[in-house]
Amino acid sequence: MKLARVFAIVLFVATTAGFARADMPSADAFIGKLADRALALVTDRTTDMPAKRESFDRLLSETFDMEGIGRFLLGRYWRLATPEEREAYLKAFNENIVYTYTARFDEYSGQKLVVDNSREDGQFTMVASRIVDPKGTPDVRVDWRIIRQGDSYKVVDVVIEGVSMSVTQRQEYASVIQSNGGQVQALIKALNDRMERLKSSGS
Repeated sequence: MKLARVFAIVLFVATTAGFARADMPSADAFIGKLADRALALVTDRTTDMPAKRESFDRLLSETFDMEGIGRFLLGRYWRLATPEEREAYLKAFNENIVYTYTARFDEYSGQKLVVDNSREDGQFTMVASRIVDPKGTPDVRVDWRIIRQGDSYKVVDVVIEGVSMSVTQRQEYASVIQSNGGQVQALIKALNDRMERLKSSGS
């Protein structure tokens, strides 16, 4: 499967029924609850797509460090961007994530997320899991890099079969900016143009 499609499925799968054990670390429980909330949204046949997008946006804001991820993806260009460009970029980035992955809701086909373990990694916690496909295809390894914020956690990166989604996206964003004379505005335009295509396609 293509990496983007796998990432979409990662956001939609549910944990296995045996997940909720009282002795399981809270980091593991956080990922399990995230997956279960996403699945409930994907499989809800009573809610229209605009409402689903709002719910998915809320889920992302509550469980992912969207601003922190957005800043990381922009890399050194974050420091070079004006306050207006930063605001416009973060808005376009967030909207793209919401529209791109809600458009893939119908790609879910019964996969399960099995949470295996977690370990501390400096200021982060790494939660190891795998996607189990009912069709019997090989499991896909998914590692969640999360950081504690207050009484809970936020996801800062998802690593699929050893490939960081954040690093991959950061490289793509840098390529767009570098191809346009180092202008952050070029990336913002590219993101907004992509949004227009998604909207016009009815996604």
